[in-house]
Amino acid sequence: MNRVLPTALMLGLAACGTSSGDAKGGNHTTSAGAGAAGGAGGAGLDPAGNEDGDCLTNAEELEKGTDPLLADSDGDGIGDCDEIACVSNPTDANEHCYACGWKHNDPGTLQSTGAKEGDVIANVDLIDQCQEAVHLWDFAQEYHILFMTAAW
Repeated sequence: MNRVLPTALMLGLAACGTSSGDAKGGNHTTSAGAGAAGGAGGAGLDPAGNEDGDCLTNAEELEKGTDPLLADSDGDGIGDCDEIACVSNPTDANEHCYACGWKHNDPGTLQSTGAKEGDVIANVDLIDQCQEAVHLWDFAQEYHILFMTAAW
């Protein structure tokens, strides 16, 4: 019995392990315990202050929905600033930065329409050069070189 074993190798334009950095070029503190325990939601804090010592002011933390008292708001071990730099959601512990530095560019509005020319294909997982599964739609609105093979 012959089986089709698809293999995918993605060669991107970004080097493995790199990220674009944040716009401020600031400190990337990742200690989850910096600041007071709990999340006071920033009530009564100086908007220009930086209670948790990361790259975001208290006002920026409140705007992004992160905790101004914690450098790692979602407690996933990756600091808020690092997650913002890699375009990961710093309030979602289930979303992590990709090891090769890919950004989470899925606009959230894509729907698969089929596999014909001009259609939007399914949001399949591909294995990148860092041996990590990445979602195809996270490459929306970007150009990358994709090399795919199939063996029979």
